[in-house]
Amino acid sequence: MYMNKTKYNSTLIWSLVGLFAGGFPSIFWFSILMAMLITGDLEVPVLVISLFFFVLSVVFIVLGIRGLMKIFAVNKCLQAFENDPDGFIQMDKILNGKKPGCGRERRILDAVEKGFFERVTYDRKYRMFELSDRIQNKNDYLNRFIGINCPNCGNALKVKVGMTVFCNKCGQEVLG
Repeated sequence: MYMNKTKYNSTLIWSLVGLFAGGFPSIFWFSILMAMLITGDLEVPVLVISLFFFVLSVVFIVLGIRGLMKIFAVNKCLQAFENDPDGFIQMDKILNGKKPGCGRERRILDAVEKGFFERVTYDRKYRMFELSDRIQNKNDYLNRFIGINCPNCGNALKVKVGMTVFCNKCGQEVLG
């Protein structure tokens, strides 16, 4: 409900592609490198090419793992959003005992900036998410939020007065 499915699915797909594109080739290039080292048959061009492609495969694996870690962090947020009755969720509740500034928080904030969430604003000062569709009183909602357009891409946004949000299309920081 609060997920930008396009961002979520493309990150998931590219993460899996990275894992598979790096996983199998890394085993192949690592076995060639080991065979060359064990046999002592060290031909410099083959060694350099094998090493290059092995490192490239490892980079694909690392990028795939990072993408999956972001997906897991987004899922943690989505669970908290769905189970929250009042529409205000502290970051600490999502972090579940982890210290502020930890890797999970950085991945969550990166997901906010990259537009993984819809109908969600994040207040950095108070470290709180606000779900705009859970506001109980329509007048409170209208008094606390203003409609503006993103200065970068023109996307229509609802922003809490005085809050900084990120455009869910381009990621531009917008002050309400």
